[in-house]
Amino acid sequence: MSDALSISPRDGEAERAELNGAAALGAAAARGWSGARRIERRHQLELGPGLQFAFATENIALPTQWTLEQAQHTLIVHLDGPMRRLETRIEGAGRLRAAPAAGDWWLIPAGRRYVGRALGGEIAYAELSIDPAGFAAFAPAAQAGLAARMKHRDPFVHGLAARLAHLSEAGDDLAAMLRQSLGQALYLHLLREHGDGAAAPAAPAEARLSEPARRRVEDYIQAHLDRRITLDELARLSGLSTHQLLIAFRRAFGLTPIQYVLAQRLLRVCRRLRGSADDIATIALENGFSSHSHLSAVFKKRYGLTPKEFRSRD
Repeated sequence: MSDALSISPRDGEAERAELNGAAALGAAAARGWSGARRIERRHQLELGPGLQFAFATENIALPTQWTLEQAQHTLIVHLDGPMRRLETRIEGAGRLRAAPAAGDWWLIPAGRRYVGRALGGEIAYAELSIDPAGFAAFAPAAQAGLAARMKHRDPFVHGLAARLAHLSEAGDDLAAMLRQSLGQALYLHLLREHGDGAAAPAAPAEARLSEPARRRVEDYIQAHLDRRITLDELARLSGLSTHQLLIAFRRAFGLTPIQYVLAQRLLRVCRRLRGSADDIATIALENGFSSHSHLSAVFKKRYGLTPKEFRSRD
């Protein structure tokens, strides 16, 4: 993951760009480039091995230049905010001058240089850094090549990036499992829909939980409902990869790991609400919820009433 997508030119660089004819916003814009960083907010997190996600807001009221050149694939999704002008270039893929709409995205293949020059207002975008080696779980014998994209539209990628942005500040383990599941889905989608012809998804594996593995996973979840549960630990207990676990778990339990863990926590909360006089904040913390309000929001979404209202019905 780059330190930040936005990099302002060093002293004199704007003038040199103008002389070289590379200032997409014209001479006045080039001379107006500022050395100050204008990243307003940035959240960065791991979605799994080799896959990082960042959500940022940035003020581009002054002409701004972005540059990237990484050993990983980089996917940038414009989520919100006005851009009056934008020029982007990807090495080997040409140049495009067109302001983006929400949902447009750019894919910079590993090792390619990207340069973007923009002018607008406060924008929000997602940036994903994707290790090519991560595709081996889905296409072991293939090279994970991805095709360059500029101002591309794909509702799945847009929706996934927006969902990850919404989840980027959530600290609970269910949000972490959901982020990792979305990361797995992104790998598969990019490989199938945006490969450069060198990679193709492997046929779906017959991933299944053996009966001993199923009991290990179930016992572990029941014993750790009050603690953080991760997909990586469940995969280790099952002897499967994370991707295989997501398939096998649904086959074994009829639910995803996130749905199953949440259901078990809520069942235990209901028992505590009916069988004890413990305060709701204590019950929440002892069943894997971050706070009274967190439990109340989830509980009402599931059952249509708050924990307090549920308790008063008895």
